[in-house]
Amino acid sequence: MAAKGFEKQGKEEPAVTAFYSVLAVVLAMFVPLDGNDPFEFGSRPPTSIFEGTGSLEPAMLKELSADLARIRKADEVDVVVVVLQDLEGAPPNYVAGRFAEEWCDAAIHAVVLHVPGDPESPWIHPAGRMMGFLKPERVSERVAEAKRRASLEVTDSEVVRAAAEEATDMLRYWKGTAINRREVLETTRTRMKLELEAAAWKKKLVLLCLLALTIPLVVVVSMLVSFIRSKGALYFPESGMPRRLGGPQAGGNSVLVSLEDDKI
Repeated sequence: MAAKGFEKQGKEEPAVTAFYSVLAVVLAMFVPLDGNDPFEFGSRPPTSIFEGTGSLEPAMLKELSADLARIRKADEVDVVVVVLQDLEGAPPNYVAGRFAEEWCDAAIHAVVLHVPGDPESPWIHPAGRMMGFLKPERVSERVAEAKRRASLEVTDSEVVRAAAEEATDMLRYWKGTAINRREVLETTRTRMKLELEAAAWKKKLVLLCLLALTIPLVVVVSMLVSFIRSKGALYFPESGMPRRLGGPQAGGNSVLVSLEDDKI
């Protein structure tokens, strides 16, 4: 009986193995293939402020969050504040850029990154589609100036608030500049297109006028040549008759006279 039990168990093992193999294949079909890890800081906080150190004043955070929400709704510019304990050796612009990619979707936005105790902090990282209408060197100068002014504050709360205010002011100004620049480019493009079309039409009109003048001129010249030629001496056309007996025919001025005619 024991031998039969082992024999039965041995027959069932291949079936169980096949079942688990099929199950593993089915589960593998639902595993994402892109390999992208989820953002380690999760989704964006409703306050637009990520405070990972506890060093900022709660009253300031509440007031700043309300201001950022109001500006985002009224001016459609988005600023996110991120406060971290340490960047762990990562470049500040890379860290701020990661937050901007994951948490911001406005046409123009910025991430204010602050590390308490770091003498290089804070950092302001602007981004968005409208940044393409701005000159990079002017953007770098304005960001450096905003960073310098914010770093003059004493406490971390004051530094963060100053940097956020500088960022919102920059974004609102740049948004107006980008819109104006885009309108200027569109207006210039439209004006150039109209000018090219007008120039092409003028060229066609000149060609038509020249053609209209050329036809009567050709007719007049042809008539004048015909009139001048009609006033000259008249000649009989050269005869194509062969020579008779190897000699020329009688007559003058290219006129042929037949000597066989009885009336001569």
